[in-house]
Amino acid sequence: MNSLKTETQTRLQTTLLTSHKGVDLHAASALLVMKERLEGGDRLENLFRCELHTFWDAPEGWDGARLLDTGRFFNPNKHHFGMFVGPAAGAAWMEDETAGRQLTSAWPGPVQDTDLEAWQDDSAGLYNNLLGGAVPEGCAACDVVSFPYGQAGPVVSGVLWRLVIRGSADEAAEIGEKLAVARHRKQGLLINPHMECWFAASR
Repeated sequence: MNSLKTETQTRLQTTLLTSHKGVDLHAASALLVMKERLEGGDRLENLFRCELHTFWDAPEGWDGARLLDTGRFFNPNKHHFGMFVGPAAGAAWMEDETAGRQLTSAWPGPVQDTDLEAWQDDSAGLYNNLLGGAVPEGCAACDVVSFPYGQAGPVVSGVLWRLVIRGSADEAAEIGEKLAVARHRKQGLLINPHMECWFAASR
C-alpha cells in the first residue's frame, strides 16, 4: 500500500498533466510497434501521452506554481500543461495500488491553470486537448494511467496514455488493456505489471 495513506477524509489533490507541443517520439514509436506487432494493434487508430504528477493537501512548501517552476516537471519550450485540482473523497486516487482499477469519471478534477487559454474554463475540453483532441467518430478512447509501485511522495509521478481504438467503449477497454499491459511478446508494450500499477477508463 502506498505510504501516502491517511485517515478517511476529503482531501484536495493537485494533478499536473503535460503534453508535448510537437511530435511525441515516445508515443509515435510505440504506436508503430503496437500496430505492427501486437494482437489488437490493427484496431489502434492513434496513441497519445501525458506526463503526470500528483500531490495532496499541499505539503509544506509545495503548490501548483512550484510544480511548474522547478523545471523538473514542466518545460514551457516543450510542453503544454493543465493543472487540475479537486477533492478526493476518502483516499487519494493513487493510494489503493490495485492494478486495473477503474479511473473515476471525475478524474482529474476541475482545471485550475493552463497555458492553453481557450480551455481555461473547460476541464473536459482541456483534458481531451492534451490527449490529442476529440476522439474520431467510430472510435473510443482507453485512458490508462501507470506509475511505479510504492512511490513515497510528496509528488507521485506517472504516465497517462490515451489509446484511440476503432469500436465501442467496451471494445476499447478490452483491447486497450491488452495493448498496454505487457504479458507476453504479442501482448502489451506500455506497462510492466511486475513494477507498475495501472488504472484505466474507457470514454
